[in-house]
Amino acid sequence: MPADEYFENAGSERPPFVSAREALRRSPGYSPDRERNPWGDVPQHLRLDWCRALLDFPTFFPGAAWMAFTARTIREDKVSKAVGQWAWQADDFHRIGFSAADWYVLRLCIDRRIEKLLARDDGRFVIDTTRYEYRTIALIAEHWTDWLPLRRAGLTPKRALDLVVDGDRRSWPGGFLIDRDGNIIMSA
Repeated sequence: MPADEYFENAGSERPPFVSAREALRRSPGYSPDRERNPWGDVPQHLRLDWCRALLDFPTFFPGAAWMAFTARTIREDKVSKAVGQWAWQADDFHRIGFSAADWYVLRLCIDRRIEKLLARDDGRFVIDTTRYEYRTIALIAEHWTDWLPLRRAGLTPKRALDLVVDGDRRSWPGGFLIDRDGNIIMSA
């Protein structure tokens, strides 16, 4: 194969690069105070749990060296101060009632739908923070406020995700009937 065919897309235009930090700064919950106090209202005793959850699903990839340093710090049961933008995600979700475990389960469910969520024209639910070809996203907390009450009402994590993302559907195969408040009325 000739080199010019192999590199045929090398000259194609790419969309303008937006850094992960800039993408997170454009998010609805951002304020300049975050630079000084990235953890916001997250209590000290919960920060390590959030660090562990965010290590598996970072809101942006800081590069291999920083990631290794951060991972080692967290494995030593210390709160990492190296990646403040991860703490922004924790603060956003803590403010709407999520624990690190709740966020982790939501993030696991989102993994099966990342590409569809990123392809949405309305810019809801997620921010693409991919860097160095390592797929990362940050979640927009304000768009996930209904997920946790649906979970607490008895829906499975995936069903709650489907309801929040796909709209106002009252029932699914499997026998759930849901009222306007997200409470299960009947289950078969």
